[in-house]
Amino acid sequence: MARARRGVAVALVAAALALGAPAAAQGLRTLQVDAFGMHADRTHLRIGEVFHLAIHVHVHERVTALDELVVPNVGTMQLEGDERRVTGSPTGTDVVETLTLEPAAGGTYTFNAAYLDAIDARTGKPTRFSAEPVRVVVDSPVPSYPRPGTLSRFARETVVVGAGVVTVMIVGLALYRMRRRRATAPLSAAPPAAAPLVPPRTPRDEVADALRVYRSAPANGSLVRLRGALFAAAGAQPGATLRDALGVTRDLPLRTALGAAERTAFGPAYLRDASSVELIDATQAWLG
Repeated sequence: MARARRGVAVALVAAALALGAPAAAQGLRTLQVDAFGMHADRTHLRIGEVFHLAIHVHVHERVTALDELVVPNVGTMQLEGDERRVTGSPTGTDVVETLTLEPAAGGTYTFNAAYLDAIDARTGKPTRFSAEPVRVVVDSPVPSYPRPGTLSRFARETVVVGAGVVTVMIVGLALYRMRRRRATAPLSAAPPAAAPLVPPRTPRDEVADALRVYRSAPANGSLVRLRGALFAAAGAQPGATLRDALGVTRDLPLRTALGAAERTAFGPAYLRDASSVELIDATQAWLG
């Protein structure tokens, strides 16, 4: 009888576990995750410099949001922005979340992998999908120490004051001699030198500056600035569409750069790297 009771208990526990697993999985969505990555646009920087941590997920399904995505804890980093973009395409959906961060202290920081839990559409099993961790090195300010053999602060100040006194005495003696030997005719004052004229900035200058910033840090903010500078160079008003900008310029290289900026800003995220290269090349070709 004891052996029979133990058998019944084992069967009841197994049944409870079998029922609990489907119940826990009922809250998960079925997804086919085709790509999952995380990277920083700068991995070596100084305190006070801003960088971007981007998380990219591509799923086979067409979804309007991906609430399952869990971003890593940024620790002591100053979070200055968090933007999530969802872009549909014929091959599924791209979700890109960009964190704008600023370090307040030096050191080596490791961001744990972003992840999401879902039912794997390929296997039908609950699965945790995750990216690779990212490491960022922040340089601390290097303290300056006086070199051996250099003068102390008091000695340096004494030398400076002494040199100043000697200079005043020499200038005073020179002025005294000039007064004794001054000429009868007064000296005419030389006209002040004219200040050099600074040429006004042109739309081409604004595009060149925006391209320089975007080339060094191709993030959303620098992309918006470059696109706006190209639209202004074409003669389009603020808030104009690509059609408006193309309608006010016949400059073929500039029209090519405008199209590349539009594809980079609003095209699918998985094509952004290629369109970004196209935008840089087209803008540089227009600048000459």
